[in-house]
Amino acid sequence: MKALYTLLALIFLFSANLKGQDFTYFYNPYSRMNDDQLNLALEQSQKMKRNGVVWTVVGTGMMTGGAIMMYDGIQKMTYEDIGNIGSFIGGLGIMCAGIFPVTFGLAAWFTGSEKINQIEIELLAFDTGTLDIKPTDYGLGLVLAF
Repeated sequence: MKALYTLLALIFLFSANLKGQDFTYFYNPYSRMNDDQLNLALEQSQKMKRNGVVWTVVGTGMMTGGAIMMYDGIQKMTYEDIGNIGSFIGGLGIMCAGIFPVTFGLAAWFTGSEKINQIEIELLAFDTGTLDIKPTDYGLGLVLAF
């Protein structure tokens, strides 16, 4: 048993050591895109986030509705009458099926949000200042807006 613990400790130490030497550069895949490509990617990411929110809400509603159906089926069940088991099983099925939209929705929601953040950082490079002639307090003048 002592040898097993020693072996597990050594495996843990070596695996932790290898992870510590990993190259941890954060790569932004949007860094080589131009302004139009970034705006298109931003629109697609916003759609992904919106779809993720919708699927999460749908899945949560399914899970809640299934739980209510299960509770109703349990309340109407007696030991002599098993006729109301359909409500319980149907609620259980709906509740279990609601897990899939929730997991897909959360993944799409988080992925879309992360992509939006990365794209907005890259879009800041294209927001340059403008130099215009505009009226000021002292008459016409060059105004730099950024």
